[in-house]
Amino acid sequence: MTTQPLALASTEPGEKFLRAVEGVIREHHYKPDIQAARALFAAIAAHQLEGAAVWPMLVAPSGSLKTELLESLDGLPGIHFVDQITPKTFLSGQIEDPKKKPNQTSPSLLFRIGSGILVYPDFSTVLSMSRDNRGSVLADMRRIYDGHLRKEYGTADRMCEREWRGRITFAVAATPHIDTYYAVFQTLGERFVMIRWGRPGGVGAALSAMNQDRTKARALLKAAVHQMLSSLPDVEPTLSDDVQLQVAALAEFAVRARTHVPRVGYSKEIIYVPEPEAPTRLGQQLSQLAKGAALLGRRSVVSIEDLDLVRRVAFDCIPASRRKILDAMRFNQDLSETRLPASTSKYAIEELKSLELVTDKWLSRYAVELLQEARMLE
Repeated sequence: MTTQPLALASTEPGEKFLRAVEGVIREHHYKPDIQAARALFAAIAAHQLEGAAVWPMLVAPSGSLKTELLESLDGLPGIHFVDQITPKTFLSGQIEDPKKKPNQTSPSLLFRIGSGILVYPDFSTVLSMSRDNRGSVLADMRRIYDGHLRKEYGTADRMCEREWRGRITFAVAATPHIDTYYAVFQTLGERFVMIRWGRPGGVGAALSAMNQDRTKARALLKAAVHQMLSSLPDVEPTLSDDVQLQVAALAEFAVRARTHVPRVGYSKEIIYVPEPEAPTRLGQQLSQLAKGAALLGRRSVVSIEDLDLVRRVAFDCIPASRRKILDAMRFNQDLSETRLPASTSKYAIEELKSLELVTDKWLSRYAVELLQEARMLE
């Protein structure tokens, strides 16, 4: 299988293009999360690597730079934007009218693009679908991630367009409301890695927006991002044995911490404790993300900065309430400092306890061992 290349080799030294992108973001946006932006572009850069794809999901409140970051990718080779998805989008099964000439363009999105990067700026449209349609779309995406989707329609039309093979990277955005659908993602098998950040709050954010030249800001960001991603080196960065061990420990911790624990709707009692997914897929994704981050910096070996980004994304994959509990325990803070409602804190601790990551007030011994391996705990 050949993957559509996103970039060519570069003779430019160091991190010149990456820092230019970061400079544009800082200049035109109020207190931006630069590491979050770098994580998105690292996932996009990882598309040119062999191995697992990295599907980034930007999770932040409205007006928090998500759309601007994604739109900066528009126009790059291999990038395709989609504003709406239905159960028929990927493989349509459309029946041809025998009186008309055959279409030269396939109605199936996957056959139009083959392999590449799909950008879906508003993932909430999928979440707002009926349960059956949403389940169908997410099931298709799960198979697309694995590089193979096949459907049967009970007709003789377009027999050659019922099976697709290729490599797709999905980049999407959503608000924190996505966490209310967490059970759906877990049931179908998690494929996205989350990149979370908060709102740019306060009067300063509003003042900055009022005085921003939005057209200029978007044009400058797009130009800088295009220059950075169109000149990536044609190499595959390496991870040392020690870094691989840290990534593996991170993956094991994160897959446990993000595991959905089903509860009874009214009483909220835990129905059963599910076995966490294996850390294999997330471990591959985090490794690829580290390599993508190294590519942005024109490095042949994953650096400490790249590993810090991976640590951040691994913890971003954990539901927000659980993340606050775990962070408080990591930094020996009183749990009241999380400012979570008492019931939310109680449920999060019960679930983390059932997943063998915490006791009533402390991290479990196993959690401590994993975080020490990941260099996230002294």
